[in-house]
Amino acid sequence: MKSMMKILSRYVLSAAGIALILLIVNFGALVAWVVQSGSIAQKDYSISQLSDGLTFENDAYILSGGVRDSIVKQYQWAMLLNDDGNVVWSLNLPGDVPLKYTVSDAASFTRWYLNDYPVHVWRRADGLFVLGSEKDGMWKHDIEVPQKVMDNTLIWLPAILILNAIIAILLALLLGLRLFRSLKPLAKGIEDMAEKRPVELSTNGLLGDLADGINRTSAQLAKQEATLAKRDNARTTWIAGVSHDIRTPLSLVMGYASQLEDDSELPQSRREQAGIIRQQSEQIKMLVSDLNLASKLEYSMQPVRKTAVLPAVLLRSVAADFLNNGLDNIYSIDVIVSDNAQSTVVTGDEELLRRAVSNLISNSIRHNPNGCAIKVTLEKGLGNCSLCVSDNGVGFTHEKLDNLNAPKGSAELENHGLGLTIVRQIVKAHGGTTEFRNLPGGGCTVILCLPISNEVLN
Repeated sequence: MKSMMKILSRYVLSAAGIALILLIVNFGALVAWVVQSGSIAQKDYSISQLSDGLTFENDAYILSGGVRDSIVKQYQWAMLLNDDGNVVWSLNLPGDVPLKYTVSDAASFTRWYLNDYPVHVWRRADGLFVLGSEKDGMWKHDIEVPQKVMDNTLIWLPAILILNAIIAILLALLLGLRLFRSLKPLAKGIEDMAEKRPVELSTNGLLGDLADGINRTSAQLAKQEATLAKRDNARTTWIAGVSHDIRTPLSLVMGYASQLEDDSELPQSRREQAGIIRQQSEQIKMLVSDLNLASKLEYSMQPVRKTAVLPAVLLRSVAADFLNNGLDNIYSIDVIVSDNAQSTVVTGDEELLRRAVSNLISNSIRHNPNGCAIKVTLEKGLGNCSLCVSDNGVGFTHEKLDNLNAPKGSAELENHGLGLTIVRQIVKAHGGTTEFRNLPGGGCTVILCLPISNEVLN
């Protein structure tokens, strides 16, 4: 809804801005028109100056050369009427202009036209000086405005401009509200579609085509969502079924292999082969268990039984289990806990957290057959604790490192894959983060960052 109000406000402001720009442009055009009109009408000499250029000497009227050129350039013809209405002097006088005028004739053309010739007059001591332009060369009209209106022009003009702006804003607001009503259902439909709710908008009105497109998109997304859910459910069910069905025959294989391995009557080579069968069966069982757990964590089907856990105690316990279960001498495990992290408490599922740490240590052992030194450290930060498992072995490939830090799929089954995927899923289920790095001197480190609890254990 905030986005809709933002669109409406920007629409109204844009319309108001456009109206203001139009007012400014129109006012500028008016000023330009007035200036252009003034420049076109501008004369080199005024009528009085041209009239003064006509003098009476030696019983004849004489027109100076400069004034003659100006009359020819600015007008077309000129004449002088005496007090009796007779033309006593003329210049380029057209043939259809009379040479004798009465008082009423003179009064009729003084401010307007003479036989369709626009004229200008100037009263002299010896008569009436008349300047005429070509026909249709100038538009003249009588405009009378009360002086009071002219005095109030500076008040009325800004008021009219403000009134225009207000009307423009109101019209923009009305149009914006109409647009708002049209867009509101579309915005709600998009929000519902983002929340994976079905959308069915009315396809009537101006934005009917857009509403129809949203409806079709929503239907398509719902169909895809149902297909994905069906596929994911089938995959999860299949993995759970396989995990359950394979457990019984695998237990039988492991049991018989263990009996053959302990049978002293068998040759040593046969007993060793039975031991290999048992070890590989245990590996298969662990992989099936990991696959089932990864699938459940992926779809939040694995219950997380959270309790107060001391990470320091958990790390020492996991390391002790590896050391007590016959860890080869080519591997070493050191646990380092900072002083401020000895009593740190996190809220989580102890079994899942134990599984995550065990997977990291097992990963270092499995992928460094020539041995390595494993270091497990715990440090307390601001609101969280960092649990790191490092080794000085071969490390991760660049491609695998990129995929671990930015996974492209849900469960990676290749080398360094499923066990570390489970680690990342377990930490995510606890609200933490996982980071995988290669060390500059060789080897790698995995950093688990978990939020700490304010609970204190005695």
